[in-house]
Parts: sequence; structure tokens; C-alpha cells
Amino acid sequence: MKFRKAITLIETLLLIIVILLALLLFTTNMGACNGDNMNAICAANLRGIGQAMYIYVQDDPQVFPAISGPSMDGQMRVFDPMDRIGPPDVNGIPSPTVDLWTVVRANNTTPKQFICPWTTDVQDPAMWTQDFYDFASPQNLSYAYQFQHDPDRRIIGTSSEPSFPFMADSNPYIKGGVNADILDDRLSDSHGNSTNHRLRRRGQNVLSQDGHVKLVTTPAVGLYGDVAPELGIHGYDNIYTVWDTASPIYIDPGTDAPTATWCNLGGRSDACLVP
Repeated sequence: MKFRKAITLIETLLLIIVILLALLLFTTNMGACNGDNMNAICAANLRGIGQAMYIYVQDDPQVFPAISGPSMDGQMRVFDPMDRIGPPDVNGIPSPTVDLWTVVRANNTTPKQFICPWTTDVQDPAMWTQDFYDFASPQNLSYAYQFQHDPDRRIIGTSSEPSFPFMADSNPYIKGGVNADILDDRLSDSHGNSTNHRLRRRGQNVLSQDGHVKLVTTPAVGLYGDVAPELGIHGYDNIYTVWDTASPIYIDPGTDAPTATWCNLGGRSDACLVP
């Protein structure tokens, strides 16, 4: 009778290595699948909000929500407790978060749709959404909205440029809390992206006026045009910053960061999504 040779130490080590590699590959693939799923959910959220905007304009003259009048000096406020519990003053300081809550209040969408699955944000606690006029806190809103209250540009609506970005993952310099210099941040590994999608700020989903949602790895996805015409330099507008109006810039490559109390656009092509 022949006896089978025992497994050697080398064979045992090779077997362990193969098992570990298989586990590593499985974990990596699962992580990629989970990431793809979260990106898809985030994109679906923005697409749904875009549809809610178009439902909203059926009862409004062709423009997306802009509850207050223009802000001549760029003042704004977000997540204001007084706006939460009472109707905002249409002649007061404008609030992009009040603008966004408008489609929730109209029952065109739900608070859950405003949460990016990459974040630790949670659904707004309102049981009866029509009782409120704003999101309760920054932890209840993952997305940024075009600042609609600048006197130098028209309010975004159904007749606006189809490729104009009007929503995206939250602004890194307001809700994201990034304090780095704008240029340094753009040149870093983070590329000036939103902080929503983790893993080194890998990018953001952006919703355009025509309802199209795209995952991009740079915030320079606004309108294309002259950045420095005297030098023949062209580029795309940075969706998270505003022009330095003292410079001869026509498309903003990323100059000034807005704050939670200020957003002053440089012109009709300037997109700045807040908060």
C-alpha cells in the first residue's frame, strides 16, 4: 500500500499566500462594487432632485427656486434657525438652503434624497415637511445649489444654458470645512473636489440644467471660455468658487472661496454652488 506524501512546509506557505491573495482580491472588488453603488445612489439622488425642480417650475414662471430677492453685496445665510420655523423674508438675506427645501415643502421630493451615501449625513428629522422652510442643520443636506441671488446673472431655469451646473456634492470650502488656499487645494491630490466622496476627495456628481448627472474628478466643469483673454488662456469655470472681479477674468478658474455668509458672483457665466 502506498501512502500519500505529507504536505511540505513550502506547500503550506504557498497555500496560505494563495488564500490571502484571494481574500485581498475579493475585498478590493467588494470595495469597488460598494463605491460604484454609492456613486450610483448619489447620482440618482441628484437626478431625482432635478426632476423635482422641473415639477416645481410648472407652477412658477420658468425658474428654479429662488425665494428671496437679489443680494446686492453678496450676503447669504444657510441653515438659519429662524428660516427653519417661519417663512423667510423675501426681501431679506437670501438662503440657498431655503431654496432647496422649497421642493421638499412642495412634496416634489423627500429629505432622504438630499443625503449622499458617501457621507455621514442623516435625513432631516422633519415628520411633516410642510411645517418647515429650511433644513435643520448641515448634517441634513449633502448637496450644494447654484447661488440664485446675484444681480449680475439671471436666475437658473428651463431657458438657461443646458450644460450649466446648478447642483453637485457639497462645497468643500463651506460645508466641507477646507481652509487651504484655493490654488494650493486645486494643485493638491484633492484637486479642489468636494469632501463628500471620500478616499482622498475623489470627485463629485454634478447635475446640469438639462437634468444630466455626471461624476467628475475636477470642479472645473462649468461653462467654457476665456480665463485670461490677454494671454489667450481658456478653461472651465470652477463650480465651487467665485471670480475675483478686480481681475480681467471671464471664466473663473478658481479664485475666491465663498463662505457661509457671502457669495458674490463675477458675472453671468459664473457658477458657484453652495453650501
